[in-house]
Amino acid sequence: MRIGESLGVFPEDIVDGTLRCRQQVVRIKNSSGKYVALYAPLKHRKEGEWRDMPAPVTLEPLIERLPLRNQAGGMIYPDLFRKSWDRALKRLGLPDYNPHDLRHKWATVTLSNGVPIHEVSRWMGHSSIKITVDRYGHLTLDGSERCRQVIEATFGVHMLSGFPAPRELGAELVPA
Repeated sequence: MRIGESLGVFPEDIVDGTLRCRQQVVRIKNSSGKYVALYAPLKHRKEGEWRDMPAPVTLEPLIERLPLRNQAGGMIYPDLFRKSWDRALKRLGLPDYNPHDLRHKWATVTLSNGVPIHEVSRWMGHSSIKITVDRYGHLTLDGSERCRQVIEATFGVHMLSGFPAPRELGAELVPA
C-alpha cells in the first residue's frame, strides 16, 4: 500500500482475509491557507471506489490499533509519517530506506514467487498493468521457460508414447 492508503485503513476494512482499501489520507491547503489532513478517494479511483487485496493473518493483532493517529489523536498525513519513520531509523541505527521501499519489496516477493502479474498490479492499485510490467516484469518467470514447462506438462507424455522411436542411420534419422 501507499503510505496515505495505509493511514486510511479502519478495522472494518479488514474482513475474512481481505483488506478493502477505500480511501487515503492526503494533506491539502484549505481556503484559509492552512494545511489540513483529510480522507480522499484512492489514487486512480473516484469517490466510493475501492480495491481489495489479500490481508495476511499476521495483521489481525494490529487491527484494533487502526486507524493510526498521532499522540493527540489527530490524523497522521504521509509527510509526517515519513519524517517520523526517518527519525526512528536514525535513532535505531537502521539502514536508510523509505516506507515505499516496502511496497516495492512486496511486489518483488510476490512476483518472484509466481503470483500472476495482473493480480499484483490490481492489488497495488496501478492504473494500468503496463506500469507493473514496466517496473517489475523482469521478476516474473521467463515466458519462454514457462511456455516450455506448460507444453511439456501438457503434451510431453503423449509425445513420448504416441510416436515410434526413430532409427539412427549414421547422422540421419530415418522414420521407422
